[in-house]
Amino acid sequence: MAANKSLEERIQCIEDMEDIKKLKARWWFACDVRDTDGMRNCYNESDFEIDFGFIGTYTNMDEFIGVFEDLACNPSHIDMHHGMAPDITITGPNTAEGRWRMRFQLLETEKKMIQMMHGYYDDKYIKLDSGEWKMSRTKYTIQSNLLMQVSDDNKVELLQMGANPGLITE
Repeated sequence: MAANKSLEERIQCIEDMEDIKKLKARWWFACDVRDTDGMRNCYNESDFEIDFGFIGTYTNMDEFIGVFEDLACNPSHIDMHHGMAPDITITGPNTAEGRWRMRFQLLETEKKMIQMMHGYYDDKYIKLDSGEWKMSRTKYTIQSNLLMQVSDDNKVELLQMGANPGLITE
């Protein structure tokens, strides 16, 4: 925040950053509880891009939701997205950018698999005429992935460890 901005402008900047933090929290919670309408509501659907690397890049929300439902909407999938350390910059009166660290945990109870993934999101945000912030671009970069399986005798076997992507899908 520039010191040459008025108190009102600085307060607006803080309020905008808080609104963006709430937006990202709604996104992760909607993903965890499989609320696809809530997920959809976090994006500016008329102009957006979701880049999830090895999962794909999407500019069509119906296509993205279809892939999400195929990968994650299973009663035996218990997800937790933990976003932290937001670094948000207000770049204009209606635009912002942010970087978030994210830790993902998946318990796949039917297949007895555990996944812990860590990475970061680079986001762009837009404030609509309604005053509501939406995500317009997001790119997830994986930094580490830990994939394990529990055997019938309750021993944990390491399947993958490192920076390579992978998901419990089969």
